[in-house]
Amino acid sequence: MNARKGKENQFEIIWVSRCRDFESFGQYFTHMNWLAMQPELALGQHGQALFAKYKGKGIPHLVLLDEVGNLITTDARTKIPQDKAGIGFPWRNPVATLYMNLIPKSLRLLFKNQVGEVKSKVQTALKEAIAGGKKKQAGVAAAAAEIQ
Repeated sequence: MNARKGKENQFEIIWVSRCRDFESFGQYFTHMNWLAMQPELALGQHGQALFAKYKGKGIPHLVLLDEVGNLITTDARTKIPQDKAGIGFPWRNPVATLYMNLIPKSLRLLFKNQVGEVKSKVQTALKEAIAGGKKKQAGVAAAAAEIQ
């Protein structure tokens, strides 16, 4: 892809193996010329978490991320055969392409971090609200049981 786009080291593949064991990992990796996550991480919780995060449905599952870790597509496995010449690579949404070209990387990274913090706060607040609601329901149920 780098050669097709006339750029060097702009695109990197990092293989996260979902092989069942180290031997299978070794057999596949000897035929690859790209980086790989350490097999003990890929075969464990880290690999499982990535597979879940990017909605892996089968193997192989190819996900594209940009330079700051934002998701480009979880459907690269079907996009490659449809665009063998790589004309539309990296297959971004047109709005995302505009965003990438107009907003400097440093600002995109800052924005991503701030959104992550807000997301974390909202998730915590929702969990607390749900837990509080369950406690309230349990209290009401206990009071109703005492009345009966």
